[in-house]
Amino acid sequence: MGLRNRNLFLEKKCFFVTTSCYKHIKLLQDNCCKLIIVNSLNFIAVKYQISILGYVIMPNHFHVLLYFNEENKLSDTMRDLKKFCAFEIRKYLEADKSPLLNLIRIENEKQVFKVWNDRFDDVWIGSKELLEIKLEYIHQNPLQSHWNLCEYPEDYNYSSAAFYLGKQDSIVKLTDYRDVFD
Repeated sequence: MGLRNRNLFLEKKCFFVTTSCYKHIKLLQDNCCKLIIVNSLNFIAVKYQISILGYVIMPNHFHVLLYFNEENKLSDTMRDLKKFCAFEIRKYLEADKSPLLNLIRIENEKQVFKVWNDRFDDVWIGSKELLEIKLEYIHQNPLQSHWNLCEYPEDYNYSSAAFYLGKQDSIVKLTDYRDVFD
């Protein structure tokens, strides 16, 4: 899998990243699957010395704002995150005897199940203004009419919105973007 010009951004620190479930199937609708993402985000933050500035976990995708405090290892980070989550989500779906398993069964020579689309999307965040735009987008995502997951951004439990309003601690260990971007 190519890096799609990511090597041009190796010295950059902050990225808005989106990854989606295979065929946009709502594999993350169950809270247990969302918690798998939460735990993995917390793990990669420590492993790769990343500050997570914002996130939202939707039924079929998630968005996250990553700030690399040391070396930018975006590709390695996403590889590890997706690989671990795929294994754990598949394991959970099997234990739950979920009908979703039939939708993600592909059975080729390399794998039997496919949880994620092959690639992820990333946007380099080079300014505080762009970061704030992306953070607002993240927080508004659950309110979109085709999702309608909550009435107010801070009411959605799998988002950083309540953290930024000072209403609750986040289940993902967050760093306030204002501590990173001057």
